Amino acid sequence: MIPTPPDPFEEWYRQPIDELPADSRFVVRRARPEEYDRVYDVVDAAFERKRPRAVYDWLYRQNPTGLARVWLQYERGSDELLKVGASFPWPIWRNREALTGSVGGDAATRPAWQRKGLNHIRRPVRNSHPWYDHLCGISGPNANSRAVAKTLGRSDHVLGRLRGGISLLRASPVLQKVGLPEALASRLGAASDAFFSAWRGRAGTGRPTSAGRVEEVRRFSVDFDEVTLRHMSWPKFWSPHNADFLNWRYLDHPGESYVGLVLLEDDRPEAYAVMRLDGQGAHLAELVADTASNEHATTLLDRATKIALEAGCSYLNFFATPSFRHWGTLRRAGFIPYRSQNFFEVACPRFEPEILKMKNWQAGPGDRDYH
Repeated sequence: MIPTPPDPFEEWYRQPIDELPADSRFVVRRARPEEYDRVYDVVDAAFERKRPRAVYDWLYRQNPTGLARVWLQYERGSDELLKVGASFPWPIWRNREALTGSVGGDAATRPAWQRKGLNHIRRPVRNSHPWYDHLCGISGPNANSRAVAKTLGRSDHVLGRLRGGISLLRASPVLQKVGLPEALASRLGAASDAFFSAWRGRAGTGRPTSAGRVEEVRRFSVDFDEVTLRHMSWPKFWSPHNADFLNWRYLDHPGESYVGLVLLEDDRPEAYAVMRLDGQGAHLAELVADTASNEHATTLLDRATKIALEAGCSYLNFFATPSFRHWGTLRRAGFIPYRSQNFFEVACPRFEPEILKMKNWQAGPGDRDYH
């Protein structure tokens, strides 16, 4: 069993902070949960789109690993919240040592205050927290965040792009999306579909196997924890997704549609997968199976592909660190390498420089934020 540890939010909140903002016009402090609604407003304003409150609450309040850690920035004497920086507790281990982990998410500034140096005022106060050196954080930085890292001399903490792979299920809509005329896209798409269908057949996808039966997961149980430990354990840094986490991250998500699949032998889970369905696209979020033989992984991919096709999806994609165990299986199943736009950033002073090497990490789509 992979335990879900108690949430140390109150201890984190009550730790004394001696550092004051370098600019005395501003106040920087931590947020209580009753202030989260105001945080949501700032994020909506900064990104000019309104995220459903149910999705916010799912992320900030319902994470089984703990409440969101949010830093607030005000102009002194004003009640207007100018900037927020949030991170979300996350299961991160170094081999079998449980770390104080987090994944970075909402860093947002009200439009009128953007590009005015607020981040440089907030950051030293946040970094002075007594736990800072022991926190192990990961994130998927966008272009702005990568520019900030470069400005701060922390480009080495952005380890690079995660490796991507895509399986074309119906090529014609994809070809039209990239600009080909409909008639040409239809002809090329038909040829492409036949080619990749044959490729999947040669790999074993689509053929009967002796592997156990595959069923849809209604709820993940603690029986899955042993499967995760057996097939996903990593000697360096990784994220052990236990049953509580899997249910919250996927099946309880209020804004996205996920399908969980389990391969059973003698009614015991031996492997599992999770896939997100999103209109034209399907996205493989988890693939946990034995690496001694690729039969379990191939069987799960076969079922996932059929479900994606029945849902009208044109492709099934995936991204992860190069250490992901099933890259070979994915290639044999027809996944084409592509240049992922998903970057990977890390921070944990306690383990530098060890953490600053991509080869020391195992992470995938489930370890990104809610996007």
